[in-house]
Formats: sequence, structure tokens, C-alpha cells
Amino acid sequence: MVGIIDQRVFRALKKVMLHWGFTNIEATIYSLLLLENKTMSAIEIAKETGYAYSSVINALNGLKRFQLIEREKKGKCYYFTPVSNIVEIIRNERKAVRNYLIELRGALKEEGKKYSELLRRVEEGIEYLGEAEGGVV
Repeated sequence: MVGIIDQRVFRALKKVMLHWGFTNIEATIYSLLLLENKTMSAIEIAKETGYAYSSVINALNGLKRFQLIEREKKGKCYYFTPVSNIVEIIRNERKAVRNYLIELRGALKEEGKKYSELLRRVEEGIEYLGEAEGGVV
């Protein structure tokens, strides 16, 4: 699949993807697309990875939902390209988590003092994520 030289990079990239909650096949496909640095069809990806074509299609749909790949139709076939702006991916994840915490903070405040310690921790998390983004809390 990926050359011997790239195996360490491939494994490290897959670890990042798996940590973010992607499946093994999604992590494999995204890592492959990034390292190959070329547009590939689902058939080519299936041949390269050894996964069934239908499994590859499902994984590609998942990656597309997370905006990690772009799809372009050429003739009768779709070709896939990775979105390689890792910083933007991390920024989007951080924003999403911060928004969830803000929603949780609102719910906790409605409950009064019952969850005061948890509320304090959630507010610390919101502040930390705001600082990491350079934004206002």
C-alpha cells in the first residue's frame, strides 16, 4: 500500500484519526489519500487498501460528511482528494467541543448549585478553548 519509508508516517497519521474517533477503514483511507497526494477513485482505493468496494464507499461518505475529502466527478466515476489543512480540522473540532460545553454550561446554570463543581470545570474548559483559539470567552 504505502512505501516502506512512509509506513511510520502512515501509522502515526492513522493514530491521530483513530484518536478522533474515526474507524480503522476511514483512518486508512484518509491516510492513504494524504500520503499518495493524488486524486483516487473508490476502485483504486479498494485495490490499494484491500477493503471491499462497498466498505470503501461507506468510509468515503463518512469522510466527506466531516469535510476531510472532496469529491469530483470525472466521466462516470467519482474521484476523491484529501483536505489536508490539519490546522483547520483541529480548529473546527475545538469550536465544536467549545459549543457543546457552552450548551452544557447553560443547562448546568439552570440547575442552580446542584452541579456547581461541574459547572466550574466546564467554565474552565470553555475558557481554555477560547484562549487556545485566541477568542473571547
